[in-house]
Amino acid sequence: MNGFFGEVRPLHGLEIAHLTGNIHNDITSKALIIGFSQGARLEKVRKFLERGKHINQKHIDSFSDKLNKDNLPSPSLIDHLVTASTVPPYSDKLMVFHKVDMFSMKVREYANGASLNGRRDVGALFAKCQMDVALYVEDGANIMIEQGWMERPPEAVDRDKL
Repeated sequence: MNGFFGEVRPLHGLEIAHLTGNIHNDITSKALIIGFSQGARLEKVRKFLERGKHINQKHIDSFSDKLNKDNLPSPSLIDHLVTASTVPPYSDKLMVFHKVDMFSMKVREYANGASLNGRRDVGALFAKCQMDVALYVEDGANIMIEQGWMERPPEAVDRDKL
């Protein structure tokens, strides 16, 4: 269970799988954000996407560091595959929604990774990354609200008010 101090055991299979899977997710997300940000029309959206790119890179570096300390390889970036096009592939609304949705799923993935590990340092890393992502998603939701892009989700009927 150690991880902060003392002897640290090597990563076990599930820890390796979750770290690697999250790196793959962040690598793909980062490349997509690069393309999205090149075509974003609103400055606020472009800055939001750029921040997502930095979060992705920070998490890639952190997860890769854990693997590398056990002499395990980490996946390669695919940033070089993004074209230089500045034509927006989608509307700013759809690009922000997509990143809010995808980063929201990261919260679940990080929680899953934290729940299936036995090292305190790995659990703490997933918790820190989860907080980064939660704050980012909140900021994206605020952009959507400010722009009038956020729709009210379906709700249960309040029978007492009918």
